[in-house]
Amino acid sequence: MAPESVPSLQAAFLQSNVTPNERIILRTTVVKIGRSVSAPYDILIRADDVQSSREHATLTLETGQWYLEDESRNGTVVSGKVVNRTKLALHGNDRIQIGSSFDYTLKLIVETSASGNTLDGGSRSVNGIAAIPPMVPVAPAAEPQPPRQSGIWISPSAVIWRDGERLPISLSRTEYRLLKYLSHHVGDVCEYDDVINAVWGGMRDKDSLHELIYRVRRKIEPNPSMPRYLVIRSGIGVVFFPTGIVLQPE
Repeated sequence: MAPESVPSLQAAFLQSNVTPNERIILRTTVVKIGRSVSAPYDILIRADDVQSSREHATLTLETGQWYLEDESRNGTVVSGKVVNRTKLALHGNDRIQIGSSFDYTLKLIVETSASGNTLDGGSRSVNGIAAIPPMVPVAPAAEPQPPRQSGIWISPSAVIWRDGERLPISLSRTEYRLLKYLSHHVGDVCEYDDVINAVWGGMRDKDSLHELIYRVRRKIEPNPSMPRYLVIRSGIGVVFFPTGIVLQPE
């Protein structure tokens, strides 16, 4: 079932504490925040923010009250207090911080009349209640499109496209680090030790890397037993071919 639309007098938005003119309207009663969320009005965190989780926290509107429920390993900071694996009632002007890249303040919305006055006669900003005109047109951020219609492309938000179509998958942190590193060395044989250091910072064996490669293949290859994009050079390393090649089974 799709989330309900937010009633205007119970609506809210998140105001960036880093970019003054950036805000995110909370347009449904359930909004997930994380590195791999995918619903239209979910909030996607940068894929390289390793302190955040794939599904880090959820904002919900229940009987006129906004709540934040943390579902992460590292927790969410709300107005200086760490929330971990629990649910917390939010108030206007609460500051929400996740990882190193998400820093926003919650602003509750009071709809305004055509004259610009608040419908309840209040001021334009009191105790975290922010008045904005009704029917503010705020479109969700557009997902970047692949520059080509063939091969593998990784978007800045860690979405994988293959042959011009978005794949219905999500990458783990280590899977993303592997592809990000290899995408900077397209066509080059990347030695095992270099790849292990880039993905884990060392302290892993080649079997762990091979298992990681096979997991990624299962997500991005049309036929993982005949890989076109992620190729192992036995005894040397691994190569990433974004446009794909034809190989015999390994």
